[in-house]
Amino acid sequence: MSRLHLSVLQLHLFSLFLCTLVVADPVITDGLVAYWSFDKDTINGGVFKDLSDVGQDAKIVGVIKTVKGKFGDATRFDGNQNNYIQGAKNLEVFKKKPTKSISVEGWIIDEGFIEWGGYVVCAQDNGSFEKGWVFGTNNQVSFAVSTDDPDDGDGVLTYVKPAKNPDRGEWFHIAGTYDGGTIKLYINGEVVAENKNHKGDINYPKAKDGNGENDAELVIGQYRDKNEFFPHKGLIDEIKIYDRALSEAEVNHNMKASGLSVDIRNKLTTRWAKVKKLHI
Repeated sequence: MSRLHLSVLQLHLFSLFLCTLVVADPVITDGLVAYWSFDKDTINGGVFKDLSDVGQDAKIVGVIKTVKGKFGDATRFDGNQNNYIQGAKNLEVFKKKPTKSISVEGWIIDEGFIEWGGYVVCAQDNGSFEKGWVFGTNNQVSFAVSTDDPDDGDGVLTYVKPAKNPDRGEWFHIAGTYDGGTIKLYINGEVVAENKNHKGDINYPKAKDGNGENDAELVIGQYRDKNEFFPHKGLIDEIKIYDRALSEAEVNHNMKASGLSVDIRNKLTTRWAKVKKLHI
């Protein structure tokens, strides 16, 4: 075989290898309504690009640093309540908020496991007024959902927690799901807690409740509602929200996956180019 033919073959094989790297184990996109990788190349004009096809881009509020993450880059939160990421300023602009079922997942380093902590939160919790969902900590890593069926606790937030927290300061994967009947919490791909006493749609704040529909933000890196601000201290990476409950197999797939398939990334590149023009 000539050197030229050998070089062409090597180049072809290398190209195939690169393509394999791009498409290997992409995240599951069925039901995906928000995906923030927090990689540096997804930031423009103080906004993190949503890698789903929904376009739920997230705004940096205050100062958020990007550092080496579990996959690519991650966000570092310094425990200051003025520094967080706003996925949606209210429910009206949460474009495809999950209503009947939900999954939230990501990679976390937590330096404190505080009493009221938020990795991703869309809720109001003021006294007996508990609406929405909380993905964070209640001294322990936890996932909480409020549903509209009166038989599950009068619509209050119900928390599921593990018997033991992950190691402080170390990466762990966490996922919370609700399928319309059961709330589950996964840590590193294993179910560590569940509650089967819930049913009905997710109970978000509504205008008739008095607090107003616009009062619930979608926030990353802080437990934040109308009058409470409990910031996360640590790292957050690869946050995804689905409008359905992922299975245990799907949670484990996503735990080992990052990025999207080539076709989807090409579509997003076109959309992001348009977004950049708007921010210039």
